[in-house]
Amino acid sequence: MIKSESRGDVAVLTLDRDEKRNALSTELLRTLSTAFAAAHGARAIVLTGAGTVFSAGADLDEDEFDGSFFEHLFSLIDAIRSSRAPVIAYINGPAIGAGMMLSMACDIRVAARSARFLLPVGDMAIGVNEWVVRSLAEHVGASRARLMLIGGAPMDLDTAVSCGFAIGGTLERTLELADLVAAKAPLTMQNIKAEFAPDLFTAPQREAALRAPFGSDDIREVGRARAEGRRPTFTGR
Repeated sequence: MIKSESRGDVAVLTLDRDEKRNALSTELLRTLSTAFAAAHGARAIVLTGAGTVFSAGADLDEDEFDGSFFEHLFSLIDAIRSSRAPVIAYINGPAIGAGMMLSMACDIRVAARSARFLLPVGDMAIGVNEWVVRSLAEHVGASRARLMLIGGAPMDLDTAVSCGFAIGGTLERTLELADLVAAKAPLTMQNIKAEFAPDLFTAPQREAALRAPFGSDDIREVGRARAEGRRPTFTGR
């Protein structure tokens, strides 16, 4: 249900359940969590869906669609937000409900023309936690977040781009962006990730992540590369 591919320093994880519009079951969430853990050595991770839908959300045919589903979902979301490598979503089509929440957890979102976003929680009679509300408001603005959560309003690609939630593009553009990100200094990427997720890191952990780049060989590599007229090659040490 998850297709994993390694492209040098980039790991590509694909929700491969096209026959169910990549609906998220508890088993699929567990499998995706395992795939993220296995990609720990990657410098960037791309998350996308097979077929024409990024994810239609929770699998409503699953017997376990209850509190345990959301425990697995938010455990995965926390893993994405706290991963050492930046995560880029390529939203190849509609991202609905839990599928949109997955996209919100990613660091960067690239979306196809066919993408649209929907959080129909009021129609599904489910609750949302503080992270969903706060993150959506930060991404799309407080008024639009209320409209999407309370009114169930969809968001098309043009709106997503105009409010800064996503950038338009293709899978090829996404992979090019992932290659660009993978070439950045890993310790700096980890510092940035920690600052974007302060609720998942203690103050000492964030302080350590901030200080780590300044004592690294990578910062000295910048000087060496400049003197030699080349691009720096970072090792994360």
